[in-house]
Amino acid sequence: MKLIQESAFQYLSVKLPLLGAFLMLAVLVIQWALDFNFIPEQYAPFIIGTVLPALSWVGRKIAQPNLHQPLGFATITAGHSNTDPGAVNGKIKEADLVVNFRNAVTHYLREAGLQVKTDGTGTKNDPLSAAVKLIQGSSVAVEFHMNAAASKQANGIETIALPKDKILAQKLSKAVADVFGSRLRGDKGWIDQSQSARGKLGFINAGGLIVELGFISNATELAAFHSKYWSAAKAVAQVIIEHEKALK
Repeated sequence: MKLIQESAFQYLSVKLPLLGAFLMLAVLVIQWALDFNFIPEQYAPFIIGTVLPALSWVGRKIAQPNLHQPLGFATITAGHSNTDPGAVNGKIKEADLVVNFRNAVTHYLREAGLQVKTDGTGTKNDPLSAAVKLIQGSSVAVEFHMNAAASKQANGIETIALPKDKILAQKLSKAVADVFGSRLRGDKGWIDQSQSARGKLGFINAGGLIVELGFISNATELAAFHSKYWSAAKAVAQVIIEHEKALK
C-alpha cells in the first residue's frame, strides 16, 4: 500500500467532521458540568452516526482550488532526431541514448503529476524545429544531449543555459553528475551560452536548457550512462519538480 505524501488535515472533508466532533464533545462536557441536557442522550448516537458523515460529504463538495493547482507544463526533448544521429561511438548513437533518457525523465515527471510535452514517444525523436515549438507556454524546457571529443579522456557534465537559468542549470548538472560519478564542467555545471563554442542555440534562445549528459566518446561515462541512466533521470526529474513547485 502506497500512502499519499501529504497531510490529510488540509481537506475540508476531514476538517469539518473533526470540528463537528469537537463541538459535540464540548456540548456533552457543558451538559455534564451544568447537569442539564441540551441534547437528549437518545439523540447522541444519531448525531454522531449521521451528522459527522454528512459534514464529511459537504467537505468533499466544497471546492478548494488552492489544493488542486497542477504544476506547470514541462517540455522535455531529446537532442538530434531520427534522421540525425548526433555523435556516434561505434554503433552507439547519441540520439538513441538521449531518447531513452527523455523517456525516463518524462516517466518520473508524469508519475509525480506534472504535465509534460515531448518531441515524441518511444523511439520517435522529432527534429529541433519541432522541439523548439513546444517550449511556448512551458514553465521549464529541458533538452538532453551528449558531448563528444577527439580525446577519449574528455569528461564531465554541463548544462548550457542563459544567465537567468544559471541556478537551475547547476542543479540539473549536479543531479546527473552525482549519479554518474562525473565531474562538473564550467561554473559548477553551468555553461553560459555566450561562452559556449556552439554559439547561439535555437532551443536556448527560445527559453530552454540543454543538458550534456557526459561524453559518448569516453568509455567510462558511456558505461555509467548505460548502467545508471534511470537513476540519473529520476534525479533530474526531482530537480524539475522542485523547480515547478517553487514557481507556485
